[in-house]
Amino acid sequence: MSVPHEHFVDLLKLGKQYGETRALSDLTLHIKRGEFLTLLGPSGSGKSTTLMMLAGFEQPSEGQILCNGQDITGLPADQRNFGVVFQGYALFPHMTVEQNIAYPLKVRKVPPAQIAERVGRMLERVGLEGKGQRGIQQLSGGQQQRVALARALVFEPPLLLLDEPLSALDRRLRQEMQVELARMHKEFGTTFVFVTHDQEEALALSDRVAVFNHGRLEQLGTPQEVYERPASRFVANFLGDTNLLGVDSISRQDDGVVCSYQGRPLRVSQADQRSLPVAGSSSWLAIRPEHVDLQPFSQAGIGNGVVAHMEHLTYLGTHVSVDLRTVDAQAMALRIPVSHPLLRSVEKGQPYWCAWSEQHGHLISN
Repeated sequence: MSVPHEHFVDLLKLGKQYGETRALSDLTLHIKRGEFLTLLGPSGSGKSTTLMMLAGFEQPSEGQILCNGQDITGLPADQRNFGVVFQGYALFPHMTVEQNIAYPLKVRKVPPAQIAERVGRMLERVGLEGKGQRGIQQLSGGQQQRVALARALVFEPPLLLLDEPLSALDRRLRQEMQVELARMHKEFGTTFVFVTHDQEEALALSDRVAVFNHGRLEQLGTPQEVYERPASRFVANFLGDTNLLGVDSISRQDDGVVCSYQGRPLRVSQADQRSLPVAGSSSWLAIRPEHVDLQPFSQAGIGNGVVAHMEHLTYLGTHVSVDLRTVDAQAMALRIPVSHPLLRSVEKGQPYWCAWSEQHGHLISN
């Protein structure tokens, strides 16, 4: 009886060069069996290049790809037995729904009786029972998405690769398919590697998120880790809005960290002090807008906070977005509930105390 390898897939020092363009540099990433891993980043960050090399459609310029400890770097895509869902679905327009789903089974020479049984079962699992004889053009975007997923999963691949599969759907349908993807991942137990530039998708769906920028992996962690404890200014800004205060004189203490902003000490309960900026580097304190409270100017100096002047309020239904600016022209953004008591009396140009607790600040370097 063979013992499963520690990691299901290992990407080891992968790099990719297209002529003069460096698309990916020195990527090492270990994918856990059964996890939902999202590769997140803007266009040109290297996330899709990574997926294409993992699928076998592109060859790395350097590095290795291991699956269950075996080197598959040079193995053709059709011999890797991975499922792939493309952004445009790549469904066959001349085939019915059933024929599309059955295609990978026919290629693998599965007996016809088994094909019929597995396709029927898959139609039920993706909510398309009764639609097997329809043409692809008769389906909605969400239904076509389900066909693409069914075709990619019907042969029970150990790994499913998804290249921005929800980007063509409208917001409501995209949210519905996020729920469906999460359900399928749990039900099938297949390892999912999902590429997207949508931060909300990544946070909502993933066990772990790998954040890419300019061909490099900037941070890998759980959704909560990359959002609450970003490793760089890029991650902090890319994963939603954040306030970044330039700080100096960082000192380590037994119960946390103290930094200085405009001469005022600010406490940070950064548990992993190994992640603190190194001495002499440019450093910032990151605080998410939802963690900052708007308080009267009379509270200034109590606990962590900065004084800032009111600039603009935006009503957004469930909450209000508040824009302020500090005396040194640093923008401060807050998100507060519509029931906040100060909203009845706020005045543009007036000073307020923007306060946060020490566990909600996170120090990062450039």
